[in-house]
Amino acid sequence: MKKIFLALIAIATFVACSKDKDNGVSSSDYELSPDGLTLVKWKNDNTTALDMQADPILSKVQVIGEKAFYIHKNIVNITLPTNLKSIEKEAFWYTKITSITIPTGVQVIKEFAFGSSSLTSVQFSEGLISIDKGAFYSCEIPSLNFPESLQAIGESAFWGNGTIISVTIPKNIQNIAEGAFFACSKLTTATFRGINPPRVKDPFNTLINPIARIYVPKGRLEVYKNDEGFKKYANIISEEE
Repeated sequence: MKKIFLALIAIATFVACSKDKDNGVSSSDYELSPDGLTLVKWKNDNTTALDMQADPILSKVQVIGEKAFYIHKNIVNITLPTNLKSIEKEAFWYTKITSITIPTGVQVIKEFAFGSSSLTSVQFSEGLISIDKGAFYSCEIPSLNFPESLQAIGESAFWGNGTIISVTIPKNIQNIAEGAFFACSKLTTATFRGINPPRVKDPFNTLINPIARIYVPKGRLEVYKNDEGFKKYANIISEEE
């Protein structure tokens, strides 16, 4: 009987270890907050790919904590959990991640969250409200498709994006901070969908950027041209055709 009992324990242990191996994630790889809702730190420096949604524990995470993957040298691919609500300051700063899908529940991408990373593709989802200061600083992302829910783009949010040619600002944007698209060396056109101009403070910096045309909705040309934030762009503002 004792031998049978020990054999059952061995089998159970083997199965558990196999599951850990199959999933590729061990509890020693990460640190969570006491309530298990915040990923405080990813501790495995050898991780190259991570599917948080596939893990029964990590799938419950709602916040990627400040500097959770800060300067991680090897991670290239990550799938964020669908329960996620916030990506905190410098969470993925200077990582090698090349693409990311932001889950629907995320409302805020905090300061420099993906700054100086290797991102070339980002898929935003409805529900996102704010992209904070430097969130995608120096990321070479050629196409930005913002959700209609977006209300604010922070200072230097897309600073130094040398690949983007045009950008469309959705109708619900209320504020675009100074230098949001500063030093975007190929950005030549911006299209605003809002009937009323958002609050802006030199988001393009025409002294450095080659932006040549700003398009606004039909019938709103004079409204935009006379808006305090858009006056400096008055000579390049046109109505959409």
